[in-house]
Amino acid sequence: MLIALIALLAMGGLYFFISNLSPELVQARKQQQTSDALTQAREALVGYAVRFREDQLATGTSGLVYGYLPLPDLGSSRNNNSGCAEEGCDAANFAGNALNVTIIGRFPWRTLGTGPLKDAHGECLWYAVSGSHQRIQRASPMNWDTLSQLDIVVANGTAAVVSAITSAHDRPIAVVFSPGPSLTGQDRSASATDSVTECGGNYVVGNYLDPVAASDLAGITNYLAGSTNSASGDTSAANKSLSASGAVSRHSDGTLWSGNCPSNDSSACAVVANDTGATITSELLFRTLRGSSYFRTDINAMLERMTNCLRDQVAAGTAFTPDALAGFTPPTDKNVGRIPSNTCYDDTQNPLGYFSHYQDQFFVASKIASDFTVTVDGAAQTCPAALVFGSQRGTGQSRSTTSERNTPANYLEGDNLTGFITTGALSFAGPSQLAQVSSSQTASQDIVRCIPSGAALTVVAPTVSASAGDIQLASYAPATSTLTLGSAAINSNYGASAAELLACAWTPEAQASGSGLRSYFRFRIRRVGEGFTFAVIDGDRNAANVCGAARQHLGYSGDSGNVLVPYIAWPKLAIEFDTARNCYSSTFDSSGRPACTFTESGNTLNNGRNDPCYTSSCGGQGLDNSSHVAVVYWGYGSALTYPLQDDNVHDQLGLPMATDPSSRPGPRNPAPVLPYVTDPATIPGIAPLDRMGGTTVAFREFHARLELTRSFTTPVDPKDGVTSVQVKFWIEPHPAANISAMSYNAGSSPTLTVTTSSVHNLSTGDTVVIKDAVPTGYNGEYPITKIDATHFTATLPSGKANPGPYISAITWANDSDSTDQATVTSANHGLSNGNSITISGAIPTEYNGTYTINSATTNSYKFGLELNYEPGDMAPAVAATKTLTPRATALANTTRPMSELDATAKAYIADTATIYDEQKAACAASAPLCPNGQSCGSDNMCYRPSFRNLRLGYTLAERASSSGTARGQLIEIKDRATTWLP
Repeated sequence: MLIALIALLAMGGLYFFISNLSPELVQARKQQQTSDALTQAREALVGYAVRFREDQLATGTSGLVYGYLPLPDLGSSRNNNSGCAEEGCDAANFAGNALNVTIIGRFPWRTLGTGPLKDAHGECLWYAVSGSHQRIQRASPMNWDTLSQLDIVVANGTAAVVSAITSAHDRPIAVVFSPGPSLTGQDRSASATDSVTECGGNYVVGNYLDPVAASDLAGITNYLAGSTNSASGDTSAANKSLSASGAVSRHSDGTLWSGNCPSNDSSACAVVANDTGATITSELLFRTLRGSSYFRTDINAMLERMTNCLRDQVAAGTAFTPDALAGFTPPTDKNVGRIPSNTCYDDTQNPLGYFSHYQDQFFVASKIASDFTVTVDGAAQTCPAALVFGSQRGTGQSRSTTSERNTPANYLEGDNLTGFITTGALSFAGPSQLAQVSSSQTASQDIVRCIPSGAALTVVAPTVSASAGDIQLASYAPATSTLTLGSAAINSNYGASAAELLACAWTPEAQASGSGLRSYFRFRIRRVGEGFTFAVIDGDRNAANVCGAARQHLGYSGDSGNVLVPYIAWPKLAIEFDTARNCYSSTFDSSGRPACTFTESGNTLNNGRNDPCYTSSCGGQGLDNSSHVAVVYWGYGSALTYPLQDDNVHDQLGLPMATDPSSRPGPRNPAPVLPYVTDPATIPGIAPLDRMGGTTVAFREFHARLELTRSFTTPVDPKDGVTSVQVKFWIEPHPAANISAMSYNAGSSPTLTVTTSSVHNLSTGDTVVIKDAVPTGYNGEYPITKIDATHFTATLPSGKANPGPYISAITWANDSDSTDQATVTSANHGLSNGNSITISGAIPTEYNGTYTINSATTNSYKFGLELNYEPGDMAPAVAATKTLTPRATALANTTRPMSELDATAKAYIADTATIYDEQKAACAASAPLCPNGQSCGSDNMCYRPSFRNLRLGYTLAERASSSGTARGQLIEIKDRATTWLP
């Protein structure tokens, strides 16, 4: 009772307070209430735009850029939104919607999660979105220069209204309206066709937004007459003018004035509009968006991809030609323009969909004679080309007309503008990364990249002398950005030194590690051998000329002894792709199988790696012997006699490796958990992957992704500095099948009839990628028609000639009494004894050449091929789907963490390590106590943070051939992408 009495007294007091407020205070309170609702609505819309790409991705729609806004709520009868059609939802593709259609309706509060927002008069808010920025019929390009199709006008005491906008870029992309009290002639009765339980009234825009008659406001209306409910209209030809500054009064002389009619004016006067609006400009939206780490990551990922693509073009000798700027005369000593289109960095590449929207912001310059000096992040470089991102507009820059958009001064500043437009000026400068706007980076700051003369990977492949001639075990083709590990003649290492068979490939420049990286690549093991690693090494201690040792070291561990190829110094880590169990020790397990136990030995090429046995068929070198992937670091330090030779020796749970006795030990390599359980509750640091070393070549293509999270906090005492590194790795096989038979069918549109050895996983309309075919003329990408699970027809380009009989296999046999023989399997080849046959594109390459057939049947033939070793069998061609699986698509997108792209995708292996800061020399007696980048600890020693700069690369090794069997492996790596996290 007492509580109720107190409540009544409080209510009475509040009533007394409000009822005694002056009219001015009441009006101010109403204005504040309306302003608060408009501000909340505006913030919700900007938030929607900033989340747009992620929200669309969550619904399965990828490749949409930021900047688009929701449609208004057009009523439950028109929203046509399958996921949300009721009151408060934004409309989908309603009848009459099209490109450049501006739409006005109620604020979509349900979609935006705000609840119904109302003004001081109890009316729900309304909302207009420019046809240039609506989310359904999306205009392109969409970036910070995209012009709105709305204008804001104000009364100025004349019979006309004037624009309140001083620049085309200031036009609002959306306006949220408070409709205010109704004017005479407006009907706000309840709709008979739409649900209006929350806001009441109806969806006829003219019943809420003003004026009642267009002539009342000099022809201006806050609705679009002529459409259903006056809610939409094409505004591409003329911007839609809106009145959003509150009350406008029309006097008897026809003049229009802001505000209500004066109380002391006896002349005829009427309020003809009272809509109050809050505008959203492109500047507001992109200022907010610039603060989003995802947006900045996308721009920087584009820059990284473009840089690598362009440098590979330069390295391949296929110089790029900038897109010319209409009306601009370039300087005579360089080629300049916008970046040209290229499939290497177009909309199909991550960040998906960005290129076409931001192409106009990227400028390139390439030398004609003299190199450029390109200063990036304060470091000067000599470069044959430069890439400049123009960024947001600065003071005095305008990009609203075609002429302005072809004027470099509207994008570039300082040295970059001078270098771009001036003969003899050869300098460009700027930061390498788009960052948040701050005192160190303005909104209009040009972002600059050097396009180096060298390729995107530097190969370290010592020349190996073999009986078949000199070979190298790695090559990089910049024209296709493909890394090949293993020699072209993959079996020609016969007779090579066991210590020489190694190779590495590294990014030429080290990169600041920041908080980590996300890296993806696609690899295919065409021939199985020892295996390879994807390595992340300290860029401060390792140049791009390092590599490890041969055989079991996989080019990552060990010191090769070659003075020109230094050991890969710690700190470092790698993902090991091991396809050969290294069992050279004399230790056997309880089943009598080699245990592959590491044994400390001076013979460091064959003393075991503790490779686990995951399958019943485990043995030594060969196929199907428990291939695995693992995280490895740099071994067990001074606990061993040869501390440089154990970097990829796995730990063991039952018989653990020795413990590094130092006070700053390196991380231990993870130990396998045996027996392995599929989908383990705890993600291991090493796990089996038998498919990687299997006999079916079509099953040996994979998508691989590494996420490395680095955490470093500057310690109070530099000697206590540590870096925490978290490693997560995913791997996904690419669907493919071996081709057992393939025949050409002539016609105006020729076709192939293809038979696969296993289910091909293709559907009619899919694109198949045929590769490794002999003859090579079968290789390509073709649309298919499915016949059944193992047969399809592929439609070839018109005029494509018959490549000849398909060869599905080649084998070799030694003949001690006569000439060695190669046997070719080729269905219905139509050849006879004595015919000449030329084979090209075969792997092993020993089969390539021109031969005379000495024995033929319907589906096979033989020819003489004398060799002093067995080359191995040629595998059949492969039919692979071009389209990636959803999981592979997620793995390839390094602009986002896997946790967001595919929350159900558990990492296949993972590990966390603590890495101590590197101890350097003693501190100096006077300042500077330590070299740049190092700090002096309380123990009077200098320390440098570990993994401060990183270099990425791939390492490989083989073991030499013995007796009459040649060894070798061939691995193709492509589609590399890395996102560096600040």
